[in-house]
Amino acid sequence: MSNLSLISIILGIVLLGVAGYMGYSQQQSLSSGVQIEATVESKEVTMDSSKRGDRYTPHVTYSYTYNGTEYTSDNIRPGIGTKASDTRTAAGDRIDRYNVGETTTAYVVQGSPSKSYLKKQSSPLPLIFGILGLFLIGRPVYKSVAS
Repeated sequence: MSNLSLISIILGIVLLGVAGYMGYSQQQSLSSGVQIEATVESKEVTMDSSKRGDRYTPHVTYSYTYNGTEYTSDNIRPGIGTKASDTRTAAGDRIDRYNVGETTTAYVVQGSPSKSYLKKQSSPLPLIFGILGLFLIGRPVYKSVAS
């Protein structure tokens, strides 16, 4: 087995670990989310330019009170990151329902009141990392067995 194959397997194992952690953490947040009322403080769509083109990311900042303490957050979904879109319109459509100054439903993670999110929806990132990890492990193993 070559060094490149070994590196691929190690990277695949790391990605599987990351996928497992992200998936578990996300599921814990979704299953322990306590519904609360939050006030929308701001919303905007930002643009990132790269060689692959422009990407637009929606942002919503909201505040809420939980057990007498006030918090501010900008998480739309539990977990890491917010999905970017190819157009400003598509990104804006995802946050249209949130109006500055109005109240909306949010979810607070029990035991971690500073963690909250607006949409009770999971992210596909753990699945993507898991599939990539399996590929990085499976390819060199398959080549090794096939030869």
